[in-house]
Amino acid sequence: MANIDTLIFDLDGTLYPNDNGYVDHIRGNAERFIHETLGVPAEEAGPTRKKALALANQTALGLRMQGFDFVTEDLVSCMREGAELFMTPDKEVQDFLSTLCQKKKMYIFTNTREVHAREALELLGLSSYFLEVYGADFMGDCCKPQEAAFQKVLDDISVDAKSCVMFEDSLKNLRTAKFMGMTTVFITSEDDEQGVSEEGGTRDPDLSQVADAIVTTCTSSALLPQLPLLWNA
Repeated sequence: MANIDTLIFDLDGTLYPNDNGYVDHIRGNAERFIHETLGVPAEEAGPTRKKALALANQTALGLRMQGFDFVTEDLVSCMREGAELFMTPDKEVQDFLSTLCQKKKMYIFTNTREVHAREALELLGLSSYFLEVYGADFMGDCCKPQEAAFQKVLDDISVDAKSCVMFEDSLKNLRTAKFMGMTTVFITSEDDEQGVSEEGGTRDPDLSQVADAIVTTCTSSALLPQLPLLWNA
């Protein structure tokens, strides 16, 4: 195994739990925008949002693929408003990242816009641990799980995939990371639209082929037994 010197983290459902209410809040805001701004009947707003994620794994791109025209910034701002009601620091996560940032280069790689990702990191008390945030503005017309999006980030950091660990709650995204040669950490949840559920199953029998570590939270106590190489200098 190559020397691991770069850690890349997803944001939503990875550095805070899906069950804190924020993810459901985002989805509700998205459906409100789809109904009120895009004119979709209220009863069809939920299925339209879910179809967008199935198509592109990102709401904005998925809606465009369905033929909707809108200002991306308006949609994302609507989806992300109210973050301060849900985002609070978690000392275990802070301690975990504080320890690792002394040994590794750490980055955020998310399908949302950078401005909203940075706001969330500030609310979570995690901003100081990351060298850069890569989001929708940087990726442009591509997004996770597309290999082109991953490669764009790797090229900007100037690292090889084999020297990276990817932390994700999306199996679709994790499959791409693993295919490209990254070490992978799968953060599980009971969310019925994410993780194993996003691929239509209750449990993936090949999960060990996709994830080098499987945890419910990004903490030292969860990851040290499974992936001690994270703490190697």
